[in-house]
Amino acid sequence: MSPPPTPGSFRRASAFALEGDGRNFDGAMALVAAPLAELEAAAPGDLAPEEAALLTERLAPARRQSLLIGRRAAKDALGLLAPELGRRDIRILPGLFGQPVVAMPGRTNVQVTLAHADGAAFAIAHPEACPMGVDLERFVPAHLSALQEQTTAREREAMRAAMPGDEGQRLLLLWSLKEALSKALRTGLTVPFTLLEVNHLSPVPGGVTAQFANFAQYEGIAFAAAPFVAAVVHPRLALWPERDGGAVPVKLRDWLGALATLG
Repeated sequence: MSPPPTPGSFRRASAFALEGDGRNFDGAMALVAAPLAELEAAAPGDLAPEEAALLTERLAPARRQSLLIGRRAAKDALGLLAPELGRRDIRILPGLFGQPVVAMPGRTNVQVTLAHADGAAFAIAHPEACPMGVDLERFVPAHLSALQEQTTAREREAMRAAMPGDEGQRLLLLWSLKEALSKALRTGLTVPFTLLEVNHLSPVPGGVTAQFANFAQYEGIAFAAAPFVAAVVHPRLALWPERDGGAVPVKLRDWLGALATLG
């Protein structure tokens, strides 16, 4: 089967605030897509020398695009938290487990959580005190049976009740919520999927909110706009208040819908 088409150029970013436990936490999110040629042309102005060194000639085109689109999304988000810095001042290097590690002059305890889907990437920048996780997926029909195997009958029934419609989209939403949770926990998908079980789902326009059986301290929200789904997991104590006439998750839903129109 041929790979899915790469979306066209797309770029959105927005700062936000989370409120919880009597404190405010500043964050920012970005959703981007771009072809490889555009990303490589922008690389000299985007990448610090240590980041540029990762683009070796042996790196396959798909991996090059993944690296570059991820840094575009991450720096678009991080740049909103540190507007005084240039893009090359913000360094995102892989940790021992491949996770993105942020270094910014004059800033500490800032993290970024990042997800890719073909030629698109989704990033959220957040303080260490407020751990978050994200995921971005593109539905591939050939993966349907694998998605079914990674869910329980109880999860599938809960998702069916919360979001009637396409089965593939529902299963991918469950997967995406679990992967976002694994990033918030800093484990990635190295833990059994049963540990990440979703035990409660509620419908919201365009998606669902979720709670987790073994991690009651977190909650998730996920949206679907075929062929894409996106999920964010954050501490339940940290709430996204409405700002400028709309809640931040609604903005993400709208961005995802716009991205979906590009293919």
